[in-house]
Parts: sequence; structure tokens; C-alpha cells
Amino acid sequence: MDISVALWNGLRSIFLRAPRLNPLEAGPALFIGLVVVYLATLLGLAVLEVPPPWTVGRVAVIGVLADSLLTLAAAWVLMRVMQRDGIVWGVACALLAATIMTEVVVHTPLTWLTYAALGHGHLLLAHLADALARFWWLAVLFGVARWLAPKLRGRAVLAAFLGFAVSAMPWWWLPPASILTTATAPSPAVPTPAALPKSLDTTPEFDAEDVIYNQQALLDDAIAKLKPQTPGVVDLYVVAFAGDAREDVFRNEAEYAEQLFTKRFNADGRVLVLENNAATVATRPLATLTNLGWALDDIAKTMDPAEDVLLLYVTTHGSHDHELLVDLDPLPLDQIAPEDLADALKTSPGIRWKVVVVNACYSGGFIDALRDDSTMVITSARADRTSFGCGADSDITYFAKAFFAEALNRTTSIPDAFAQAKKSVTEWEDANEDEHSEPQIATTRSIENKLEAWQKKLKPGEPVPFAPAESDE
Repeated sequence: MDISVALWNGLRSIFLRAPRLNPLEAGPALFIGLVVVYLATLLGLAVLEVPPPWTVGRVAVIGVLADSLLTLAAAWVLMRVMQRDGIVWGVACALLAATIMTEVVVHTPLTWLTYAALGHGHLLLAHLADALARFWWLAVLFGVARWLAPKLRGRAVLAAFLGFAVSAMPWWWLPPASILTTATAPSPAVPTPAALPKSLDTTPEFDAEDVIYNQQALLDDAIAKLKPQTPGVVDLYVVAFAGDAREDVFRNEAEYAEQLFTKRFNADGRVLVLENNAATVATRPLATLTNLGWALDDIAKTMDPAEDVLLLYVTTHGSHDHELLVDLDPLPLDQIAPEDLADALKTSPGIRWKVVVVNACYSGGFIDALRDDSTMVITSARADRTSFGCGADSDITYFAKAFFAEALNRTTSIPDAFAQAKKSVTEWEDANEDEHSEPQIATTRSIENKLEAWQKKLKPGEPVPFAPAESDE
């Protein structure tokens, strides 16, 4: 059996037709050949989607190899459950060929449809497309199991679910990774502070030790100022986290979020700002992972964690390996990975209803670590895309301007605001000939129902114009 025959039968399988091949004719050589074809297929799809210059994502390549091994494991499961011992390589080749064709014929079009639906605010269509993309493989597995033993329908159902658990579900908890990403040019060398003229020296003028020892007092004071929960009312509690001290754009956004939710969304006394900025080290708690964990735990004790809603807004730079920059030179602060942010949100008592907004390059890589049935996750970019508008010359990023300063001043619906913001960001990127950042949303009917109930009783204030944070100089 050659690769073309295997792929043809893989195409039959994804349309739920029984393969027409002899599983005894397949062996490890054919399976390895299909692994190479799998890599080449994903590479070709990435070339169509990712603008050059390219760099190969090693994590994604390893993921393809791991997926192939999981497919082999699923083949063994199907073979054993369907009582067809001795044909594991034949079943594995059939499944891997079906995997390749599923990626081309099912996953890619449905992923594009999901993004397009989100961009136009069609959340139900996006959910349906995403669910179809995820569960089509279950139907394919059932069809292959029936091919192995047509009369054993009950066993075919069991084999399909077990094979699905082995080969598909592990990827739901991992961030998506493209086999190609756009290469970025290395940053030019920057003179050290000692080499800079005094007028250009940007080293913060504060005592680092005093700042560290003052954190508990600042945080305790901020928490003490929070208003308690109103019984029988869904209150909104907001935490804004500005991670990078080198650019005022992040401080601007965190403090604007405080004003917006205080004045327009009736969250007066229920907003906490954590920020890294030399101008506020004496007055605001730092945006650190430790402070964030403490703040969320304290807020969970202040609010009604089963009734109220937490909105967490994180704004900073993000890296292609999905770490959020936390920086206040010269303090050695920990960076934040997706699992770190997820752990910080596991408060005691647990906060059920959450909206988490991550505004950073590559922030889509945080979605899978944060999503659950009662959490809406919004990111300013896809897992393999940058976002725009940060920098020393910017007052506000594209996404924050579109989502907070514009959309949430027109509507009080968070999903609607996201849809409007995504459209605005795309238009601005087109005007500047930038690669699309493709803001993302992961939502559920449960959290949307909760937000709709909160929105119906909300008496919104007037729109709040954006203005940069006032300088303390």
C-alpha cells in the first residue's frame, strides 16, 4: 500500500465512509511516511496563513510527532476493543491519513469560519463551528471502528470514545501553536545606563528595598478601601494589572480601566489597580504575580464568590512562548506564564464568574489555561500573532482603545464590545498594512447568561473619554 492510497482512504473516512484498504498491508514504514506528509501538510497550510519571513516553531513540530504517537495509541485501543489483534499498523495508518485529511478539509475551514463569526459578533455560529471542528474526529473514529467489525456497534461506540479520549482531548488543554511563525528582527543594541548622558538616563529613582517592604502595606490599604458585596445584587469587581514599567501606555490603560468601570459600570469602590511604574511605586501596589494572587484571594473574601463577577484586565508585553512581561527595573520580578495566571485565579473561596482580558502580543496562548464553563477569556491577539499600539510613543494600545475607550462606551455588553473592538482593530491594521492580530474570545452560555443578568440591572453612567494618566513630575 502506498501513501496516496492511504490518503484517499483517509478522505473517505472523514466523510464517514468505510476505508477500502487491507490493514495487513500497512506497516511502520507507511506510518512514518504519513508522519512526514502530516508535517508537510501543516507546513503548507502555515505558509498560506503566516506572512514571511518565517521561523519554524519547534514546539509545534514536537506536537505533530506527539499527535502521531497518540494516533498510534488510539489505533491500538480501537484494535483491542474491536477484537482485531495484529493489525495495529494498518489501523494507525488509516487514522493518521484521516487526521491529515481532517486538518485540510475540516479543521482549517471551520477554524476560519470560527474567526470570521467572532469578528462579526456571531457567537452562536462560532460556538457551533468550534464544536463541530472538535467533535468531527469522534465520528471518524466511530466509522473506522465499524469498518474493523461492522456487527459490533456497541463496541464501536466504546472504541470511538476511548480513542477520542486518547488522541483528541489532550490537545484541548494545550495552547495552539503554529508550525511557522513570523520571524522578528533582533532588537538593536541599547547603551547601558552608565553610558547614557544624565539627561537620558531612565533608571528609576526609587529605593528598591523600600518598595519591596512597602508592598504588603499598600496592598492591605487598597483591599481595605474595597466596598463589600451588596446582598442580592450582582456586583462587578475589577482588577487591572499593568505589568511593564518601561512604557506609560500600560499604566494609562490600567488607570483608565479604573475610571471607566467606576463611572460607567457602577464599580465605584470595587476596582483595584496593580501597576509597575516609577511614578506610582509609593502609592499603588506593584503588578507582580505574588501581589495578584494575594489581591484575588482578598477580593474573593470581600465579594460573594458565587454571585458576583470578577473582571481581570492584564496589559503588558507578551512573548511568542506565551509569557507576560513583568518588569520594574532593577527589581527581579517573575514573568507570568498561562499556568501561573490560572493558578492565581484559583482563589479560596473560589470565584465562580470571571471575565479575563489579556492584552499582549501572543496572548491567545493563555486561552486554554484560563477557560472553563463560567469564565470568559478575551485576548488581544491569536496565540501566534502580535498586537499593536504599545511603545514609548503610544498612549493606548489598539485593542484597549477599541475595546475599552470605544466599544464599552457604546455598549454595556462585553461580548458585543469584543465584536466591535475586533472589527475596529482589523480596520486599523488594514489601514497601516499590519498583519492581523486577530483578537480572540472563549466564552460559554453560562457566563454569557450571568453577564446578561448583570447587564439588565445595570444603570450605566455616561461615556468616559480616555486620557493618559497624569504625570507626577
